[in-house]
Amino acid sequence: MKKTIYSEKKAKMNPTFDENVVQKEIFHKDYNLDKKDNLGELPETPAVFGIFAIIHKVPVHPRLVESTDNLRKRVKEIFENPEGEGIKKFMQGAWIQMVCYEELPDSSEEERKQKEQEWTGKYEPKITDEGEYPEYKYVWPYDEVDE
Repeated sequence: MKKTIYSEKKAKMNPTFDENVVQKEIFHKDYNLDKKDNLGELPETPAVFGIFAIIHKVPVHPRLVESTDNLRKRVKEIFENPEGEGIKKFMQGAWIQMVCYEELPDSSEEERKQKEQEWTGKYEPKITDEGEYPEYKYVWPYDEVDE
């Protein structure tokens, strides 16, 4: 008989974040059937952030990484006035989005841009014109083992 066990090694193959990073599913009332909206819960502070898809409550396949001086305002702008067809389809389509962000309250624009470059190198955001991530990278963090 088989049982399923969690594999820390496999889990670390998906995006990982340090303790300063907040992970939050985001909803805009105009772009989901339930009219949920929680953008008002995002801080209005400088931050670096990524917008990810979600698989098994894990942020995966980043579509976008940016830095901003007002996280709430910028995420709302990306929903309402996305730059490019792919990000428009992703933000306004059927996907569930997760924003992962690190607040940088006393940072300069230069410091935020540096952090943005670090995140871009680490998470490799990509998007197709259909809103998809061009390659599948998620690793199921469980193993089937004999009991």
